[in-house]
Amino acid sequence: MSIQITNPPASPSSIGGLYKTHQIPTPAPDGAQVIFTTPDDYVAGSLNVYRDQSVLLKGVTQDYVESSANTFTVDSAPDADEVLWCSYIKN
Repeated sequence: MSIQITNPPASPSSIGGLYKTHQIPTPAPDGAQVIFTTPDDYVAGSLNVYRDQSVLLKGVTQDYVESSANTFTVDSAPDADEVLWCSYIKN
Protein backbone atom coordinates (compact mmCIF):
# COMPACT_ATOMS: atom_id res chain seq x y z
CA MET A 1 0.00 0.00 0.00
CA SER A 2 1.24 3.52 -0.72
CA ILE A 3 0.05 7.08 -0.32
CA GLN A 4 0.10 9.42 -3.32
CA ILE A 5 1.93 12.75 -2.95
CA THR A 6 1.75 15.65 -5.36
CA ASN A 7 5.27 17.08 -5.47
CA PRO A 8 8.08 15.19 -7.19
CA PRO A 9 11.51 15.32 -5.55
CA ALA A 10 13.43 18.56 -5.86
CA SER A 11 17.20 18.71 -5.69
CA PRO A 12 18.73 17.18 -2.54
CA SER A 13 18.68 19.54 0.41
CA SER A 14 18.91 19.70 4.16
CA ILE A 15 17.19 21.71 6.84
CA GLY A 16 19.50 22.84 9.62
CA GLY A 17 22.11 20.39 8.36
CA LEU A 18 20.48 17.41 10.09
CA TYR A 19 17.16 16.78 8.31
CA LYS A 20 17.97 15.55 4.83
CA THR A 21 15.31 15.74 2.13
CA HIS A 22 15.10 14.46 -1.45
CA GLN A 23 18.15 12.23 -1.03
CA ILE A 24 18.81 9.70 -3.79
CA PRO A 25 19.97 6.29 -2.51
CA THR A 26 22.37 4.04 -4.38
CA PRO A 27 22.50 1.98 -6.50
CA ALA A 28 20.05 3.20 -9.13
CA PRO A 29 16.88 1.11 -9.46
CA ASP A 30 17.24 -1.65 -12.06
CA GLY A 31 14.27 -3.95 -11.54
CA ALA A 32 16.32 -6.41 -9.45
CA GLN A 33 17.98 -4.43 -6.63
CA VAL A 34 16.10 -4.36 -3.29
CA ILE A 35 18.83 -3.12 -0.88
CA PHE A 36 19.69 0.59 -1.08
CA THR A 37 22.18 2.84 0.69
CA THR A 38 21.49 6.41 1.80
CA PRO A 39 24.14 9.14 1.34
CA ASP A 40 24.45 9.49 5.15
CA ASP A 41 23.82 7.41 8.27
CA TYR A 42 20.33 8.16 9.60
CA VAL A 43 18.74 8.11 13.04
CA ALA A 44 16.85 4.84 13.42
CA GLY A 45 13.14 5.38 12.86
CA SER A 46 13.57 8.68 10.99
CA LEU A 47 13.83 7.27 7.44
CA ASN A 48 11.01 7.96 4.98
CA VAL A 49 11.19 6.38 1.52
CA TYR A 50 9.35 7.45 -1.64
CA ARG A 51 8.91 5.62 -4.94
CA ASP A 52 8.10 8.00 -7.76
CA GLN A 53 5.30 10.05 -6.17
CA SER A 54 4.22 7.51 -3.57
CA VAL A 55 5.12 7.36 0.11
CA LEU A 56 6.22 3.85 1.04
CA LEU A 57 5.04 2.36 4.31
CA LYS A 58 7.65 1.20 6.84
CA GLY A 59 7.47 -2.21 8.50
CA VAL A 60 8.14 -5.90 8.03
CA THR A 61 4.73 -6.50 6.43
CA GLN A 62 4.77 -3.20 4.51
CA ASP A 63 6.85 -1.64 1.69
CA TYR A 64 10.32 -1.35 3.28
CA VAL A 65 12.42 -1.92 6.39
CA GLU A 66 15.46 -0.14 7.77
CA SER A 67 18.36 -2.59 7.46
CA SER A 68 21.27 -0.74 9.08
CA ALA A 69 22.43 2.81 9.89
CA ASN A 70 22.52 3.72 6.19
CA THR A 71 20.63 1.00 4.29
CA PHE A 72 17.05 -0.08 3.74
CA THR A 73 15.38 -2.96 1.95
CA VAL A 74 12.23 -2.62 -0.18
CA ASP A 75 9.76 -5.49 -0.59
CA SER A 76 9.77 -5.29 -4.40
CA ALA A 77 12.54 -4.03 -6.67
CA PRO A 78 11.82 -0.69 -8.36
CA ASP A 79 12.10 -0.68 -12.14
CA ALA A 80 14.84 1.28 -13.90
CA ASP A 81 12.33 3.98 -14.91
CA GLU A 82 11.18 4.57 -11.31
CA VAL A 83 12.67 7.18 -8.97
CA LEU A 84 13.52 6.15 -5.43
CA TRP A 85 14.26 8.92 -2.92
CA CYS A 86 14.25 9.42 0.83
CA SER A 87 14.34 11.84 3.73
CA TYR A 88 15.77 11.30 7.20
CA ILE A 89 17.49 12.84 10.20
CA LYS A 90 21.24 12.56 9.74
CA ASN A 91 22.99 10.67 12.51
